[in-house]
Amino acid sequence: MNTTTKLEQFNATYDAEQDRILLRFRLNTGAEFRFWLTRRFVGLLWTVIMKMSDEFSARKSPADPILRDTLSEIAHGNAVQKADFGQTYQEGSEFPLGETPILLAKISVNPNHGKNQMLTLLPQTGQGINLTVDENILHVFARLLQEASTKAEWGIDMRITGPNETPLPIIEAVPTKVLH
Repeated sequence: MNTTTKLEQFNATYDAEQDRILLRFRLNTGAEFRFWLTRRFVGLLWTVIMKMSDEFSARKSPADPILRDTLSEIAHGNAVQKADFGQTYQEGSEFPLGETPILLAKISVNPNHGKNQMLTLLPQTGQGINLTVDENILHVFARLLQEASTKAEWGIDMRITGPNETPLPIIEAVPTKVLH
């Protein structure tokens, strides 16, 4: 019997005391991996996620960058609509890297991994995790990061855009200072 290890559930929550996002992945084997994400790392990771999204879209429409951006937005909407964000995260039963979250520092991607892409998340030294992600998982992961970053109030621009699109600047209301 051939059993394949698969990503079964993942979760991203903001921890105000740490001022970090706790990222957890649970496999169908019950193994759970826990990582801390800093504001800086989330900004870097978001850029990588958008490049991965563009790679998935380029496979459908390689010659048209504007169409690729639109395809990324549509894929994101479809994945988020189908995802069950109301399901409670089920903790793992074993922790191969330990129960204490590991601070992530490095990211790499292998886009040529069949229909999927390989996302590697690593600490400065030591072991991390290799995730084989399809387009749906990528966009659900992106949505979880968006939600956790919003709760963190870090002000990171996390709109769904491709490398071919320049996002409009975010204009924030600045409170008027009253001098006496």
